[in-house]
Amino acid sequence: MDREQSEAPSLNTMRAFAYRLLGQREYSEFELAQRLHRKWAGIEDINSLAAELIEALVEENLVSDQRFVESFVRSRVSRYQGPVKIRAALRVKGVSDSLVSMELEARSGEWTELAAEWLQRQHHGPIDFDAKKKLYRRLANRGFTHAQAMDAINRLM
Repeated sequence: MDREQSEAPSLNTMRAFAYRLLGQREYSEFELAQRLHRKWAGIEDINSLAAELIEALVEENLVSDQRFVESFVRSRVSRYQGPVKIRAALRVKGVSDSLVSMELEARSGEWTELAAEWLQRQHHGPIDFDAKKKLYRRLANRGFTHAQAMDAINRLM
């Protein structure tokens, strides 16, 4: 076992690691805690040290679940993903449902337009019944609701 895993890291060492992570992208509080736990897996008091560090980073506004959700949703919208898929991915990241709902509701008018835009990029030509089924399945897999998918397909027709 190397030295790093056999003794507890100092708060400054953990802070430096967290700064390196946060310099690359936004992290949710839960996700940052997971990364700290993975880095120092064999340490007994890592739970209390990680909680203390994350609390300090939240107070300094270096970690913010709200900012993380905004950034995450923006990135997934640029990939043409729908609200169902985005919500599921954010649940895995440990973000509260109320924050997710607020951000997705703020974009509620954009989802059908986003689905239609994606369809226009993907499909050219006439739409018969089989093509309509295929497009619907693809939109559902991208995380769009039934209503959003059908509206987008009807716009394309």
